[in-house]
Formats: sequence, C-alpha cells, structure tokens
Amino acid sequence: MEEEVLSRVQVLSREEFAALKGDYPHRHQVINSLEYIPYCKAEVYKQCIWGMLRIPNKKNLEEQPEMFGYYVQKGKVFFIGTGNCLEEFLERIKQWKVFSEHGQKVEHQEVEVLLALFNQLIDQEVSYLQKFEEKSIELENILLEETSREIPKILMRLRKDMMKLHAFYVQLTDIGEAMQRRGCDLISREQAEDWNIFTSRVARLHGYTENIRENLIQLHELYQAQIDIRQNETMAVLTVVTTIFLPLSLLAGWYGMNFTNMPLVDWKYGYLAVILLAVVILGLELRYFWKKGYLRRKGSWHYH
Repeated sequence: MEEEVLSRVQVLSREEFAALKGDYPHRHQVINSLEYIPYCKAEVYKQCIWGMLRIPNKKNLEEQPEMFGYYVQKGKVFFIGTGNCLEEFLERIKQWKVFSEHGQKVEHQEVEVLLALFNQLIDQEVSYLQKFEEKSIELENILLEETSREIPKILMRLRKDMMKLHAFYVQLTDIGEAMQRRGCDLISREQAEDWNIFTSRVARLHGYTENIRENLIQLHELYQAQIDIRQNETMAVLTVVTTIFLPLSLLAGWYGMNFTNMPLVDWKYGYLAVILLAVVILGLELRYFWKKGYLRRKGSWHYH
C-alpha cells in the first residue's frame, strides 16, 4: 500500500516541475504563482486541481510561514516546494494501511491524498486555539489585580496572531467550498461530501477564533477602563488635597496683603491664633471627608 500511495505522490522543486515532460494544463499559471504565495487557494478544473498553501508557523506566528504548491492530475499528485508540514504528511501516508473485506488493498485516489493533507492542517487546531483562550483568561485575571504596561503589547501580539489564524481558516474554507463544486472529473460525489465535512470543521475553527478575538477586544476595553479608574482615583486624591488646603491658602492670601489695621496683626497671640484656626479648619475638613468615605480606603474613592 505504501508503494501504491507514494508512487502517486512526488515532491518537486519549482524548476523540476517546470521541466516535467507531458501535458499539464495550467502549468504556467502554477509556476508563476509559485514566485510569491500571499495566501492559500485552490483552482479546480475538469482534469486537474492546483493551488498554493501558506501555512502559519504554529510554534511562532511571527516567523515566516511554510509555503508550497500542489498539482493534482489523474494518477499524479505533485507537491512543489518543501517544509516541515509536508515532510510530516509524507511520513504519515507511509503508514496508510487500508484493506477491503477480501483483503484487497483499497486504492487511494489523488483527491483523497490532498484531503488528507488538509485534514492534517487542522487536526490539532482546537487544542492549539485553547492555549490562546487560556492566555486571555490569564490576562483577564491579571487585569483585575493590576494594569501592567506590558499588557497592551501582549494583547496586540495576541490579536495579530488571531488575525493570521482567522485569515488562514477563511482561506481553507474557500478551498473546501471550491472542492465541492461540480465539473471536476477527479472529485467523486462521496469525496465532495468529505470536503463538505472539512469545510464545516474549518468553519467551526473560524468561529472559535472570532470568539477569542472578541474576548481580546473586551480585555483591551477592560484595560482601558482600569486605566480610567486609576486616573479618576488620582484626580480624586488631588481634588481632596486641594480642597483641604484651599482655606489655608485663602488665609495666607489675606494676611499677605499687608493692609493696615488687619485683625490679629498687632496682637501678640495673633500668630498662635491663626495656627489654631488652621488646625481647626483642617480637622473639620478631615472629619467631613472621612464621613463621606473619601479617606477610608487607599486608592479607592467613593462619591456620594
């Protein structure tokens, strides 16, 4: 079985694919598309299927994605390029051991090989996305305790990662829908149903990323709300301090005018009287603010 499957699958470079002898429809389009692969796509024709894959690096989404092309014809499957994902897939198909009821080896058609590759791309995606969800929950717990300056950077990086995965799943959905269209001799009715199942799986992953993205947006709003609360608390402190010392500033302003016949100016106990008056004013203000609750909790001011 291994030999039958591998005899259909070849991994070529762009130059080797261009040098193939024989009739390969749309070969020039494939070669031109291989110069730069901006996204995943599939072109489905009556006698061939070709397309490109741009697979995000799941270990680090900031790094260069894996890119290669594929070309499927009756009895032939070409992968044009190289990469870890492709190598893992080739190792996987070596393990295929499928038999009929009479012990006869069941032939794997070319589109089934391609479908197996696409299914491999999303096999571990749920557990992979759960890590992002757990990270967002962790950030939410941190935000309830503190507002670190590093949190916006983390949120921005996570949102960028989600955007890349979101775009990747949208492209895979388009490919799955393209494989279900009628008119290609390589795709049977049963295989079209299998592609429909693949498309549904990718659509669920797409919805999962949407939920995570919305959660990250809410976390950013929560962070901004926490910042606003801290600023309001700071302004409340400044307001209370300013209010407390405003009467003292008024006294200082009055007795700094140096008018003649000002009360207490010529009295020998005038200085002591002003001090006592200031202490009384401060005491009354502190008692008032304490009753209102402004001084009961450090960093938390309650308005009534």
